Amino acid sequence: MKALLFTFLLVFSGLVLHAQNADFEVKVVSKKYQNVKGKLQKVSPEGIGMVDYKGNYLIFRPTEIVKIKIRRRGLTVGEGAGAGATTGLVIGAGIWSLDKEGESAGEMLKLTGVLTASGAALGAITGVIAEIINSKLILNIDGNEEKYHQNYKKLEQYINLINTERF
Repeated sequence: MKALLFTFLLVFSGLVLHAQNADFEVKVVSKKYQNVKGKLQKVSPEGIGMVDYKGNYLIFRPTEIVKIKIRRRGLTVGEGAGAGATTGLVIGAGIWSLDKEGESAGEMLKLTGVLTASGAALGAITGVIAEIINSKLILNIDGNEEKYHQNYKKLEQYINLINTERF
């Protein structure tokens, strides 16, 4: 049983390390438009330019921006909970397969349920910690151009450069 728990922890550690990368995501909360997530492309005193995940290039002026949130892309709460539940279910099913006579199906079902629930809980906790660690910058602009002009230089380090090929 200790080896099983150790394997479970190793799998989670691998998931967390694999999910963390150096790609930054920007989320813009706007007065005029819906919230947009994507990659920051340009920062200037006139506003910011970003590419959303659909490939659209968007420009936001300081008067339109309520909040800008920068985070490192990585593990989220949902991804962590899903991965944990799946891992717990697979381990439970693996243990269940060891019961060849099928005499303790009720106990195996309970064990699988416990492993799945504990995996989901552990994954969700890991996801919350990863989201906290990945939050890099939050700027509350509230449509105030002066606040934007005081803080827009902080955004420059999070610009994602696109490599374009010339034909």
